[in-house]
Amino acid sequence: MKTLIADLKTRLSSVTNIRYIDEDWGQLDYYSPNQPVKWPCVILDINQAAWSNQGEHVQIGLAQVSIRIADMRLSNTNPKAPTSQQTKASSIFDLITAVHAALHGWTADSANGPLTRTLTRKVNRDDGIREFEMIFSVQLIDDSAKINYTKVAVPPAIHVSIKKPTE
Repeated sequence: MKTLIADLKTRLSSVTNIRYIDEDWGQLDYYSPNQPVKWPCVILDINQAAWSNQGEHVQIGLAQVSIRIADMRLSNTNPKAPTSQQTKASSIFDLITAVHAALHGWTADSANGPLTRTLTRKVNRDDGIREFEMIFSVQLIDDSAKINYTKVAVPPAIHVSIKKPTE
């Protein structure tokens, strides 16, 4: 999972207009005049993973990855507002589309399946931050507990006993 998070951050850094990408450690809930992010931002984490055994201490999991897209809302979308303000206020939807395009169907490495978007929801806030969350599912393979056996070449030893007939 550590590798998946790192790969997601690298993949999302190719999306233009994201000014801050990091794991979720509560940055958006840090109620202060100086929040520890730059706007717009993407905060990500793995919410949960359900695992099943595949034998030999290998497991396959279906994980839910949370991608939180947020921006400080400083413009309004009122039809009477200047067009530049309306465009700025609705730019979060362009960012949501770009993040989805970058991640949906993308496979980080051979230990992961492709990401599939399963949910998008608006997060209601009362602090001026406009936030949407997308949930992606991804299949993971975890072989970190697999026992690595050492193969030892053993030459065959065949012993034959023949009883001589008595004369």
